Amino acid sequence: MERTEIIIGREVEKGDYTVDAKHTAVGRKHARIFRKNDGMYIEDLDSANGTFVNGKSVKLKKITQNDCVMLSGEDGYEVNLTKVWRLLPMPDEEFQKEFQRLKQVYNTYQKKKVSVQSRSQGSMMLKRTMPMAIPGLLTMILSFTMDFEENPHLSILLKVIGGVGTAIAVLVGGMWASSSLAKTPERLNNLQQEFMKEYVCPNCKQYFGEQPWENIHALGKCRACGREFK
Repeated sequence: MERTEIIIGREVEKGDYTVDAKHTAVGRKHARIFRKNDGMYIEDLDSANGTFVNGKSVKLKKITQNDCVMLSGEDGYEVNLTKVWRLLPMPDEEFQKEFQRLKQVYNTYQKKKVSVQSRSQGSMMLKRTMPMAIPGLLTMILSFTMDFEENPHLSILLKVIGGVGTAIAVLVGGMWASSSLAKTPERLNNLQQEFMKEYVCPNCKQYFGEQPWENIHALGKCRACGREFK
């Protein structure tokens, strides 16, 4: 039967996490770490000196392998989370299934990122050129409806209007395009934040970075918890 929790303390059962007896500030059964569907959690078992995650006292807290877990405060005992993850491994069938799913997670992220960048470039070009077409169109309409032979000054006036209109259109188009382009980093950042939550080791929740899934698979195991990929 797969284990779902371990007890940490100076006097615990075989297979749990034993702290050396010299660490007297650590309770006999100080805390427990258990696995849920969304990751690992630590719970203080009403210890005398408390349990701390990244310097903050906790009663119940979700943790990752990057956290610092101390029993009995700043000068107490630091829990070896690599050891914890080895004591509470995810069932292999579930782990391998979740790891294979990450291939689709990575591919989807790359497609969405390219899509955001492409839409941004396309929108920028459209917004720059669209306003410039308007003065040209108006000038063409006026040239067909006015009689320049009877009033040659109209030709000069039309050229002036066309030039001023084009300049204004360039300015407006640039501002419009810039406002659209300014939103791209935010969209990419939001996309990356979601990716960072999903593209993690199923066992220890360590983020894999933006390495292609094939590269991670080729490594053979997670560098953080040592869990092997198949």
